[in-house]
Amino acid sequence: MATATETKVGGVSATPAKSKNGSPVSKSGRKIGGVSKKSAHETAPKPAAGPAAPAHADFVWNGGPVISCPLLYTTFWGPSWTNSPSGLTEAGRLSQFCQDLMASQYMNVLSQYGASNGAGGGLFIQASFVHNVASSISDTDIHNILQTAINAGAIPEPPANNTTHVIVIYLDSSIAVKDTGLGIAMCEPSGDNAFGYHFFFKTAKGNNCYYAVIPALDDACLKNTGCGGGGCSLNLSQTQEQRRTQVTSHEFAEMVTDPAFPTGWFGPSSDENGDICNGQSAFITVGANNWDVQAQYSKTDDIATNGASFCRATAPTPMAKLSPGPASITAAMASAQHMGNYKPFLTLPTVFHDAKTKQTTWDNHEVERYMHRFFFPLHQDNILGNFSATLRQFADILDKKK
Repeated sequence: MATATETKVGGVSATPAKSKNGSPVSKSGRKIGGVSKKSAHETAPKPAAGPAAPAHADFVWNGGPVISCPLLYTTFWGPSWTNSPSGLTEAGRLSQFCQDLMASQYMNVLSQYGASNGAGGGLFIQASFVHNVASSISDTDIHNILQTAINAGAIPEPPANNTTHVIVIYLDSSIAVKDTGLGIAMCEPSGDNAFGYHFFFKTAKGNNCYYAVIPALDDACLKNTGCGGGGCSLNLSQTQEQRRTQVTSHEFAEMVTDPAFPTGWFGPSSDENGDICNGQSAFITVGANNWDVQAQYSKTDDIATNGASFCRATAPTPMAKLSPGPASITAAMASAQHMGNYKPFLTLPTVFHDAKTKQTTWDNHEVERYMHRFFFPLHQDNILGNFSATLRQFADILDKKK
């Protein structure tokens, strides 16, 4: 993913950054995880002589958190998602992709890193729409908007020692990202250097909030990035949806294996598992849906083939957990074995949040449809009598427990 520029995001730097003691900290020199615009893979060169060895031996678990049971929330920022039927349809498609991704064999590859127990080991929970977002935002702005959404109940507070909650932010074409401190420029008129990134911040309550940011990735965005003539990990022949799903899979794979960049699965030369196979398009099929994804790095295959083959998108069964790796199965991952129990509750009704007024609202018709589906074939009042009053009493009891 190297280029001639010297920025700090998306593996753009061509030379290793140095830490205070002079040792390399990252091949790319970046401060956050991201998708480079370059299609060339950042593969460590294999020794010309000597015993065969994995190509990415430096890619190891560094003792940090791993998302062992992904509970995923999508959030769509900007007016284009809701001001036309086509925008709502595309938002629904992207949420469906996230739901299918966690049900797919893509997760069977991630299981080797302790990121779920394989296909079906995660859940898509809810979508939200955020309005009144500025046209150019920084990473700090993203933190602030997410915090206000959490405060207003549009997105839940992540749990302490978070190994479950992750957020995918989709921006429409009216919103660009520019953060000079982190070296991020996405879908700006000039100076673009990446197609997406993931990072985290501590909420007001001190819990890690992990998120990925996916820009519009329309034709103008690619041309501004210098990719109109090809040679990049995304190209103009792809549909906008294909670009978004490919970048989402890249960021999701990195976010669940290295959520607190770069303390999880990471290598100073290799960077993250999405970087090693950057730009390698693949497909997953779930039911009637066929989705464009990016292949991810498989350390298991790298070791087994002595570096000959290590990029894949699917595995027929969950891959065995690598050692050394995160500690034995967590309570969150153990609960993933009972994911089917949660399906009657999901997905939750869509929520709407205004970044300017900091108010959260719900779509009345969608709430009604949700309750009908939840209790079908019975009516809710056949179960609890005065259902609305019962809910208010439940809320009072739960508030007293806080």
